[in-house]
Formats: sequence, C-alpha cells, structure tokens
Amino acid sequence: MAKDSSDWPSDTAEAPPPAARIIAAEALHGVVPFPLGELSQGARAPLPLRARDLDNEVGRTAYALGRRRGLEEGHRLGMEQGRQDGVRQVEASLAGSAAQAARHLQAIAQGLQGELARMEQVLADQVVGLAIGIARQVLRREVALDPQALLPAAGEALQQLAEGAGRIELQVNPQDAHVLRGHLERQTGLPPWQLREDPALPRGGCRAVADTGEIDATLAGRWEAVMASLGRAAETAP
Repeated sequence: MAKDSSDWPSDTAEAPPPAARIIAAEALHGVVPFPLGELSQGARAPLPLRARDLDNEVGRTAYALGRRRGLEEGHRLGMEQGRQDGVRQVEASLAGSAAQAARHLQAIAQGLQGELARMEQVLADQVVGLAIGIARQVLRREVALDPQALLPAAGEALQQLAEGAGRIELQVNPQDAHVLRGHLERQTGLPPWQLREDPALPRGGCRAVADTGEIDATLAGRWEAVMASLGRAAETAP
C-alpha cells in the first residue's frame, strides 16, 4: 500500500532542540576562573590546598601522587645539595691541609738552611783555627832551625823605606844580628844603614826605622797583621 507523502520527513522540519550545555555555577565544585591572558605570562604559582579538594578519590589520589613525587624530588635535591656541600668541605679541608703542610715544610727547610749555615760557619772557623795552629808550629820550628828566616822580612822592610830615606836603622835580636849583617853587606844599592841589637825583640824578625817612617817586621807584628785580615786578631803570636 502506498504511503501518503505526508508520512515522509520534511527537509524543512525543525530539529528537536539540543540538550542544554550550560552548567549552573552551583553544580561546580573547586573550579577557579582562569584568565586567558595569563597563558603568555608563564607558569602560575600553585594554589593552596583546601580541604574540599580532598573530598573525592581523584583529589586524594592526585594529592598522594604529588606528595610522593615532592618527597622524592626533595630527597634527590637534598642528596645533591649534601653531596655538593661534602665536596666543598673536603676540598676546603684538603686545601687547608696542603697549605699547612707547605708551611710546615717551609719552616723545616728554613731551619735546615739556618742549621747548615751555622755548621758551615763552625767548620770554617775550625778549619781556620787548625790552619793557624799549623802555621804557628811551622813558624816556631822555622825560626828555631833556620837563622835566615828573618831575611825576607828585613829585605821587604828595606825596600819599603829605601825611597827618600837618608838612613835606615834595623833593630834585631842579638842572635840574628850576625846573619842579617852579613846579608846586608853583600847587597848593593841600599841607602845607608846601621844595625842595632835589641834583646827585647824576638828572633825571626826586625824593626826598621827611618826618617820616612817605621815598619814593624817582627814575627809578632806580621802575625798580628795576618790574623787581623782573617778576623782572628785575638790569636797569639808564635
């Protein structure tokens, strides 16, 4: 049986009104207005937690998850901060120990240098003292065994006083007089001279006196001059 054309749906028939899409404000819980302009201003500070946020299972789960993640992140950050603090403390301690060790070694080195310098001075003084002792013994032996030991000193004194001198007097020990007289009589080109015996003068030297000056060529005088140059003026003559 044919259907009446009135039974077909018409294209111009009005559709039933859609379901209402507007939610009343009283039906919203925990919804906070969000200004769209803040999307370009970076992340917002987290909102404070309120008691009604934990009224449902989703809120409590999210809170537990956030708390666990916060504890884990805090633990990680704390461990990292502790590690960095420990490294800095160890580095500072090592630096302080190294500096203290360096100062200690420097003090030891300075002490060793001072001790070495003192020992060198002591050894030098001992060597000089030994040399002086040997020289004293040699001079005593030379004077006792060699009657001509005074001739070099007498000749040097004559040379120093000869220029411009009118007359030179040589004072010697009587035991050396004959040796020196024989030596001078064999010399030529000397200014006038005379020999005077003086028992107070020790053997091995003489004293030359002229109108141009005086020279102490005695063994004691020459010894004192040498010892003074060595800084040992207190050393007694042979």
